[in-house]
Amino acid sequence: MHLGNRIRDLRKEKKITLVELSQMTGVAQATLSRIETGVMKGTVDSHLEIAKALGMTLADLYAGLDERGEKIAHQEAGGRLPVSLRTNKVRCELLTQEAMKKKITPLLFTLDPKSETESEKLPWGTEKFFWVVEGEITVKLDRKEVVLKEDETLYFEASLPHLIQNRGPKKARLFCAVSPTAI
Repeated sequence: MHLGNRIRDLRKEKKITLVELSQMTGVAQATLSRIETGVMKGTVDSHLEIAKALGMTLADLYAGLDERGEKIAHQEAGGRLPVSLRTNKVRCELLTQEAMKKKITPLLFTLDPKSETESEKLPWGTEKFFWVVEGEITVKLDRKEVVLKEDETLYFEASLPHLIQNRGPKKARLFCAVSPTAI
């Protein structure tokens, strides 16, 4: 629901016409009509006058319009999905639902000892963030190698060719965030 719909519903609920609301607020009837249909947004001042005319505060008028709460996605521990099994020694789990609708893709890589991912080169403008949760990894990044120990991070442009290696004798786990979303 957008603000215009809310204003229209509240106005009709109170049996106020557009002409009457215009007279009560000092906002032109045409402007009110455009706000209600979503053609224009109006100003905070006009919204304040509308709220007063409808017998409410501006906060009350805006209540329920913030959609951020609807985008919260909680995933329980057992709900992770494997993105792909690159090899039987490297596992990648998707840490959220409906990843392609998100701006960031969170992943958890688990690399067995002496294993590596395939080389990857994502589209220009894609960025990656790595955080080593457990163990030690080596990131081959273009012509450079970066060794990351537990609790260390790396942020880079993912259009550079890169791969992840676990050269050590123990399992390694790596949190990865990709933005914009790319799997």
